[in-house]
Amino acid sequence: MNQKPILIIETYDQLKAISDPLRTKMLIFLVEQPHTGHMLANELNLSRAKILYHLRELEKHGIIKLVKKEERGGNILKYYQAVARGFIPADHLLSYVESKEATRQSFLEVINRAKTRVLTAPEQSFELNSSNVEEWLNMSIQREFSLSKERFLEFTRQYRDLLDSLLDEDSHDKNKELYYIMTTAFQVEEPLFNKNNK
Repeated sequence: MNQKPILIIETYDQLKAISDPLRTKMLIFLVEQPHTGHMLANELNLSRAKILYHLRELEKHGIIKLVKKEERGGNILKYYQAVARGFIPADHLLSYVESKEATRQSFLEVINRAKTRVLTAPEQSFELNSSNVEEWLNMSIQREFSLSKERFLEFTRQYRDLLDSLLDEDSHDKNKELYYIMTTAFQVEEPLFNKNNK
């Protein structure tokens, strides 16, 4: 199945469907690759009946799609996948509290997924072969900046362009390795870092 990059959520019912915290957790897996209810139940340590209920709700609202059926041992396995890699509420839904909560929950799940990727990465991912950080094959940075909204929006546009440029890399290069990049950015009220320690 070809996933859309983004699906615009047009109805309040769709918004409610994706704002549920458990469904957000499920969607993180279903964005990445197709899963059965049984696979999701194992991943999330929940009953299959509970997972199947939420799968039906997500499918009913056009958030996920049945992409494959497979017979195994007399059972029919149904594989579902998210119809898009990201979901954004339409402008007329932005004032609903579910929009904010769905976004917050999505951030939390992306961070949790990143934690899993760190814990399951191979040992060589964290080897340091130099005291010069610019030569490291990994990166972990957190920073806080005081910026205007306009400057922040310009930075996020440039950053997205930079990430998109990585997709254009030569696919025939035999020296390529797979890297995981996760980014979050949002406004905060109190500084975490003392400016005098920079």
